[in-house]
Amino acid sequence: MASQNEIPSNRSATLQSLSPSRASDFKRCPQLFKFSAIDRIPTEPTVYQARGTTAHLALEHLFGLPANERTPERLAELFATAWADAAPTEYPDLFPDSESEQTWLAESLEVLSNYFLVEDPTLIEPLARELDMTQAVGHMTIRGILDRMEETDEGLVITDYKTGKAPPERYAMSAFFALKIYALLIRIREGRTPDVLKLMYLTGPKVYTIPVTDAQLDAMQRQLEALWKAIERAIDTGTFPTRTGVLCDYCSYRDICPAFDQDTEGPSE
Repeated sequence: MASQNEIPSNRSATLQSLSPSRASDFKRCPQLFKFSAIDRIPTEPTVYQARGTTAHLALEHLFGLPANERTPERLAELFATAWADAAPTEYPDLFPDSESEQTWLAESLEVLSNYFLVEDPTLIEPLARELDMTQAVGHMTIRGILDRMEETDEGLVITDYKTGKAPPERYAMSAFFALKIYALLIRIREGRTPDVLKLMYLTGPKVYTIPVTDAQLDAMQRQLEALWKAIERAIDTGTFPTRTGVLCDYCSYRDICPAFDQDTEGPSE
């Protein structure tokens, strides 16, 4: 039997495409990437994932309304409708009872209401919402969904919604990794470099923005190429090392990770 760090010899795996989130996984921990992208081990959905997915749908639909209808009340209605549609099929066993679900719904609507503290949606007309992108980048194929893109006084802005807690400012730059990949895809696809990247954390709320340059995107393409080669090498050799850190406590695969002893709280020796 192969160890958990190896792909079994009777399994063939090739890298067909890479999403910004999977690239982030491999950069953070190759073993995490293996569990999710190679082994495709399913994980139990969480209330946080459900909140994020539903909030994205609600915000997408909000910008489908006339500007004067983009109100807090309508956004709450859109969230409730999106949840009612998704819950039976995507999250049927997420809550033990209706009281727990209602508590989560109230908390989610409170988080969502923070959106209006950081932005006035009546002043924005997106060029794209939940844009499904499949883009060749050199010999690579990168796939992902871009939350929003709009033209503002600052230029072309790419916005990413987050329903989790914002990292401290000193760690915020690493959170832009995936968004820089999307900016690269837009440059290739549209022939124009985005001017600003925006991370919008609704819990808080907190907004981080950074300017974009061609030099940054050139560096991102080189980094993507290096990651792609590293993933191909890991697949060929069946070697996916673990990288432990503070985020391990929040990893869905911690219980089966070879870096952790099942009977202890820390990494195994």
